[in-house]
Amino acid sequence: MNQPPSRRTRLFLDANVLISAAWKDNSKVARIWRIVEVELITSTYVIAECRRNLPRQEQQDRLDQFLNSVRVLESQGAPILANAPALPLKDQPVLAAAVMARADFLVTGDRKHFGQWYGGTVLGLRVEPPASFPQILGAR
Repeated sequence: MNQPPSRRTRLFLDANVLISAAWKDNSKVARIWRIVEVELITSTYVIAECRRNLPRQEQQDRLDQFLNSVRVLESQGAPILANAPALPLKDQPVLAAAVMARADFLVTGDRKHFGQWYGGTVLGLRVEPPASFPQILGAR
């Protein structure tokens, strides 16, 4: 009997993860792109925030290189999520897009707003800082 193909683990990347990866060559955060069997996801809302916060052209170019292997969801704003926790307005679209993407993980370095859920879940998403992923999912 054939086994159904296993679904790749979905990681939704917050802006601070993408910015950290693009900020300088050989960023430690860029290790996330070497993890096998994952689908990297973000949103147009997140990318707009990245563009506003990457001042140099070479950083914008690195961001574009990383985005070549990231699925980008179109998002104009944040839909209303039932049972969503209280978050600042700027973070609500991030959480909403991650939920809509059916991500397994929300990867964020935003300890102030999401850190209370590190290692736990919110709306079915496991929340982790980017440094955790090589260990969690076995990057090579």
